[in-house]
This record gives sequence, structure tokens and C-alpha cells, in this order.
Amino acid sequence: MSSRNSLFAMDLRIPFAICVLLLCWLTAVPLFAESPGSGSGVPVRLHGETLFTLRTGLANVDAVSRAAAIEKRLARLTRATPSVIDSLRVEDHEQTAYVLTSEEVLFVVTDNEAKAAGKPRRLLAEEQTERIRAALADSSPTQPTRDPAPQMNLRNLLWAGVATALLLFFAVASYVFFPRLYEALEVWRDTHPHAMSLRGLELLSAAQLSNVLLFFSRVLRGVLSGLALYWYFHFVLNLFPQTRAFERRFLEALAVPVEQIQALFANGGGFVIGLLLALVATGLFLAFLKGFQQLFPRVLDKVSAWGFTTTYSLKIQRVELLTGAQISDGLLGLLRVLRFVAYVSLTYLYVTSVLGFFPSTRRLSVELLNYMIEPVRMIGREFIASVPDIIAIVMIIVVTNYVIKLIHMFFNGMERGAITFQGFHREWATPTYKIVRFFVLVFAAVAIFPYIPGSHSEAFRGISVFLGVLVSLGAAGSFSNIVAGVVLTYMRPFSVGDRVKIADTTGDITEKTLLVTRIRTIKNVDVTIPNALVLGAHIINFSSSSMQPPPLILHTSVTIGYDTPWQKVHELLIAAAKKTTHILETPEPFVLQTSLDDFYVRYEINAYTGAPNKMAAIYSELHQHIQDQFNEAGLEIMSPHYTQIRDGNRTAIPDQYLPKTYQPSGLRIWPLGPSQLRQESPPSEGGTR
Repeated sequence: MSSRNSLFAMDLRIPFAICVLLLCWLTAVPLFAESPGSGSGVPVRLHGETLFTLRTGLANVDAVSRAAAIEKRLARLTRATPSVIDSLRVEDHEQTAYVLTSEEVLFVVTDNEAKAAGKPRRLLAEEQTERIRAALADSSPTQPTRDPAPQMNLRNLLWAGVATALLLFFAVASYVFFPRLYEALEVWRDTHPHAMSLRGLELLSAAQLSNVLLFFSRVLRGVLSGLALYWYFHFVLNLFPQTRAFERRFLEALAVPVEQIQALFANGGGFVIGLLLALVATGLFLAFLKGFQQLFPRVLDKVSAWGFTTTYSLKIQRVELLTGAQISDGLLGLLRVLRFVAYVSLTYLYVTSVLGFFPSTRRLSVELLNYMIEPVRMIGREFIASVPDIIAIVMIIVVTNYVIKLIHMFFNGMERGAITFQGFHREWATPTYKIVRFFVLVFAAVAIFPYIPGSHSEAFRGISVFLGVLVSLGAAGSFSNIVAGVVLTYMRPFSVGDRVKIADTTGDITEKTLLVTRIRTIKNVDVTIPNALVLGAHIINFSSSSMQPPPLILHTSVTIGYDTPWQKVHELLIAAAKKTTHILETPEPFVLQTSLDDFYVRYEINAYTGAPNKMAAIYSELHQHIQDQFNEAGLEIMSPHYTQIRDGNRTAIPDQYLPKTYQPSGLRIWPLGPSQLRQESPPSEGGTR
């Protein structure tokens, strides 16, 4: 694939040049962006080693001049007698602390300098004095440990030889390894033409990726070689006193140009240097601006083309959340926002840098930088301060997780019957575990709450109270249902699968939770009843005694006239019950004569069953068998109602109770006549007119 179709088609020399210029810029900013009397201060050195820094001047003497004068006095002190060096001390007066010897005052420490350093004046002077003593002791030629003994010289020569051998070994290894690495990368580029891509979006072509790896390998070789040389010369030169002094003089010589530039900057050359640095910053700004103008359009084109050609989509199982085009549109929007942020940040950094190069606008530059840095710094401080709280929250969560696992193990054993307690039923194990887990989680939430960042603020507390009021007002009904569900759990009025009647609803329990109870009627209608209503209504459970003695009794009634012998009716009803499916043979069915009404007797057949969930089918079949039994016996199931006058009618007493000569009497009918005749000859009791 050609570099024209890749994401980064610019020649690597352009970003390399930009990196070099940026490195120069970042190196120059610490040297010239701050005045000698502020920030890190002007260093005071002895033999190339920085002892301390001066942040303020003294009277009409600036910090640079003070540092140069102190360095001259320290240089004279190194050539003084041991008695003069031993007389080095600190004398604290009302407004200044003097660091002096028996011959002269080396320097003074003022309150302003102590305030800038953030330390007490006396403590700052003593720390600087101790550093001077350590530097003088390290450079003293009269110290016994510095005398080169013959055995020390021999050992140092041996160490120098070892260091030289290691340097040669590294040089040979580098000479052998890196060319082979370059050759391997070139071979890989020719044999692996695959580009570096993400979900079909090409980021780097194979050639560009190989060039990047070659560039970084060469940079790595140069860095390792420089570090090796620095380590070698630093180690060898420090083995011998003569070369050690040479190293210090060499470092002092390197520091002279920097000090001269700083002195020039402090003595009025700041505007010229600031102008030069502003020109460099402008060049870098234009270079980065041009790079952004070339980079972002290519990235946007690549993402847009990927959205039209890709078949990738974001899915959860079979549900497609985002198509490739939608993902591409989101990435395009994100890239546009990123481009805007990059342009604004680059402009902001350029303006603040240019303002910081000039003494008159440096304060404004610092304020502008603080506007951007201070929020990040504040967030960082808050995050660091909240790290112990986050660790405490994690520990509470881990401990709570293991406690819940232990509780689950305990109640799981109770549910399986491995752990038993008298009076505690096995079906209580799961709901009890849920209740205990809820209280454990509440306790963990209460323990975590004080450690949540911002939990002690008034806004957080106000929102917590507001949400608590909303939950308490909106969940009043739900809470009553939960309490009712807990009560029903330990009352054990029914179980899943039982045939029950709750208020006017009859059916089988299909589900019971802490909030609702669900019933499926015989018509396959699912009825959901809140637990508060279940607890407040009467509950009839047809299944609670179906498998335990005595079983459930099903009953139905028939009415038969007085002329039918009750023994026959009992026999027929019991026979019909015994032929019905799901009616138990033992205990046997029985008949009760529940009432003697005006015209008939009410008979109730009672039969035992172990299948309460089939009540409707059992009743239907029982009624069918009752009809069959009575039809086969020639008895009519009816409830006679007498509307005729009794005279002439057969008595309703069964035949076995009547005499053999019994004959029903006829009807006495009186003819219609004058009213007087009817009054003189009234009809007998039971006759008609």
C-alpha cells in the first residue's frame, strides 16, 4: 500500500525536525523564562557543584552579582588554613543571619530569602553552612582519605581497565547488534506488507511502520552510546584526584556560557533574548499549525471512508447497538472536537510562552498558565487526597463480598438440609439469606458513605436528603408490600404450586416474591395480587392437607323428594363418587343429609382426593357419574314442589311405612252454587271449591 493511502503520509524528517526544535525550545525556556531573582534562583557553586541558590538580591546588588561574590569568597576559603575553615559558623541577629569565618563574612541570609525558601532564617543559614562544610571537606587536600596510596592507585587502575573493557564490549556489541537489527527490520518490511490498522482503519503502512522502528532504533543506539561514554568518563575521571579536578573544571567551563547568558538576561538583554525566543516559538507554532492542517483532514477522510466500507457493528449478543456508520459519525464528531481543542491549546500555549519571554509581560504569562494548570493541579491534589479513602472503600467492598459469600454458604447448607435448627424450615433459608444480605449491604453502604469523596459537603448532604425524601414518599406502598411479603414468608400460608383461594380469586400459586403473589386460575389467567392485599384477605389453601391425613374433602349436593328412600340415595351417591377419577378409595366417601326442606331432602356427597389442583375436572366427572347412577336406577333428580290440594293425592311417606291396604283418597269437588249453599255446607279440610 502506498504512503498516500496511509494515515500518516508526511515524511518522517518533518516530525523529527519539529521534535528537535521543540527540544531546543523546552531547553531554553527554563534558562530564560524566569528571572534570576525568582523561581528556582541563581545557583552558588563550588568546584562545579551547586551548594544552594539565591532567590533575592541584597540592597542594590542583584542575585547574580551576589552569587558571583559568594563563589569568590568560597574559593578563597578553600585555600585557607584548617583553623579558618573550622571557624565557619552562623551568627543570628535581629533581621539577618551571618555566615562567617574568623577572617571574613561569607554572606548573609535575610528574612525575604528565608520566606522565599519557606524555612526559618536560622535553619536556612545552618543548612547552607553544612553544605559548605561538606563541600570543603570533600575538596580538602589535607584529608587522609584523599591521599593516594600505592595500593589505591593500583586498584583504581584495575577499575579503570574493567571500565574500559566494558566500554569496548558495549561498542563491539552495539556494532554487531544494531546493524543486524536494521537489516531485520528492512527484511520484515519487505516480507510483511500488512499495514497497522484498527477495525479496518489504516493507521500506518508497513513501510512507515518500519521507518518508525528504524528511527527509534537509531535514536536508542545514540542514547545508549552517549550514556555509556558519559558513564565511562565520569567513572574513570573520578578514580584519580588529578582527573577529578579536571572533571570539575570541565563542568565549570560548561557552566560559564549559561551564567553569561543569565547575566546578560539580568542586565538588560532580556528583551533581545525574549525577541529571539519569540521568533523560535512562532516558528514552532507555525510548524505545528501546518502539521495539524495536514493531519486532521487526512484522519477525517480515513474515518469517513472506513464508515462507508466497514461491516463492523457494536453488538450485545444479537442486539445491534451501533452500526459502522454510526460509529464513524461518532468518531468524526470526536475528532472535530479534538481538533478544536488542539488548535485552542496550541494558540494558548504560544501566547503564554511569548508573553513569558519578556520581563514586562511575564507576570501575565504566569497568570494565564495558572488558569490552565491550577484546575488540573487542584484535581490532582483532590485525587491524591482521596486515594486513602478509595483504598478504604475497596477494602470494605472486598470484606463485604467475602462476608456475603460466607452467609450464602451457611444458608445454602440449611436449604440442602446439611445444617438444621429446630423450628426453622428449609424453605425459609433463601428468603432469610436475602434479608440478611440486604442488611449486610446496608451496613456496608453506611460504612462506605463517609469515605466517598465529597460526602462531607453540604451539596452532597442536601442531595442525599432530597433523594431520601423522594424514595420514602414514592416507595411507601412498595415498602408495605415488602413487609407483607416477609410476614407471608414466615407464616407459610401457601407454597408455589398450591391451589388456593385468595379473596375471590381461585387458582394455583405460580410465583411469590417480596412484592407480589401471582396466581394462575383454572382458565389460565394470571392474576397478580400485591402482598399487602394478600395479607389483608382470607386465604383458603386446598393443597396444604392434600398429601397429609386427613386429605381434602370435595363435596356437592343434590335434592331428592321425600318419596325416594334415603338409603338408595346414599348408595347411588357413594357409587358415583367411587367411579370418579382422583377420588381416594380410603377413606371412603360418605353422604350427609344436610337439611329436610318443605318438599325435598338435601343430600351432600363427600369424597376425599389427593389432587386439589384438578378440582374442576373432579367435580365435573362426579356430577356426570351422579347423573348416570340415578338414571340407571330409574330415579329422577328433581326437587318436587306441591301445588295441588292434598285430597286425592298419594301420601309422600315411603311404601314400607304405609299399611298394605292403603289407597289414596279421591278428590272431593264441590259444585259451584249459591253462596248460601256453600256457606251451609262448607268443604272438608283439604277439599277444593
